[in-house]
Amino acid sequence: MRTNVALSVRGLATLAVVASAAGPSCAELGHLEGVGAAVCPELRGPGDVLGAHFSADARANAKVRTFVQAAKDMADVSAAIEAQVADACRRMGADLGIHPAQMAPRDEAGGQASGACGPVAAAVDAILRQGAGVQVAVTPPMCQANAQAGARCSGACDVQLDPGQIVAQCEPARLSGYCQGRCAGRCEGRCAGQCRGQCSAYDAQGRCVGYCDGECDGGCDATCHARCEGTWQAPQCAGMVRPPSADAECEASCRAHADVYAACTPALVQVRPSQGAEMAARLAATLQANLPALLHAEVALGRRLLGDAQTVVQVGAALPRIVGDAGAHALACVAGAAEASTSASVRIQVSVRASASVTGRVGATGG
Repeated sequence: MRTNVALSVRGLATLAVVASAAGPSCAELGHLEGVGAAVCPELRGPGDVLGAHFSADARANAKVRTFVQAAKDMADVSAAIEAQVADACRRMGADLGIHPAQMAPRDEAGGQASGACGPVAAAVDAILRQGAGVQVAVTPPMCQANAQAGARCSGACDVQLDPGQIVAQCEPARLSGYCQGRCAGRCEGRCAGQCRGQCSAYDAQGRCVGYCDGECDGGCDATCHARCEGTWQAPQCAGMVRPPSADAECEASCRAHADVYAACTPALVQVRPSQGAEMAARLAATLQANLPALLHAEVALGRRLLGDAQTVVQVGAALPRIVGDAGAHALACVAGAAEASTSASVRIQVSVRASASVTGRVGATGG
């Protein structure tokens, strides 16, 4: 009845740091089952939505599109986790003589997984109580974040301000650019007008036509600072290194997006019967065949993403207050994506618990 477990130290150390999700395959991912789709078609459509337009407000648009993408990712990967756990448990159930009707889905998020794995966990318990034993050695999945996916999403966080926004948001003392009109501040080129300071050259009427060491009130053929009575071209605001980011909500959504598409090695499993010949051999055979899939879903696709899923839920709860004036379509998509992310978080939790109810009974927890 005793279960011996040998876990790879290297695998455990790696799991503690980078046990993240493997990118789900097309076969694994299903469409959202109507959650939010009626109010936000982008949630249901194929492909990503990082280039989608939800709002005329640039900052709000960045926050919404990255959140909708993360919610869509979580909904899809949660369905993949549930399906993988359920399929592996059903195969184990068939090997152990459990009738399919006993493994019917339960009426809850993640119900396919919990319905299939519950009877299998009970059967494994019964076999072990009869004196059968197995030795399980596990090297958990090792994962590496998808830097390309993260960078692309982070790029969608960047907010490109138009010149009018830069001028409106910048303090005059920090503003500069080419002035199509009358410069009323320091001119880095030739000043054509009045110079409040030292001018390097004057015309016959006494107007400055050279370089002004001071403030120019007139035309400026180079960079003008502070005030332009006309139109600013290519304005810049001192201290603004790059266009502003959509900040914490956007970056949190992007971290979740990158984690979903991390690359993971498969779990390595070796199972040997230790006592109770016939039943132990039968149990060992089905564990050897199905533990890798269970551990992939539970560890590589599940545990690592639990925190990300909860973060996406928190972003969804906060966004309506932050982007309240983003427009009807943006707010509808935030509501739909928030609903989808909440369901996904619950589905992941239930599916991970269902898998662990089986893997934990034989000590193959993957860490």
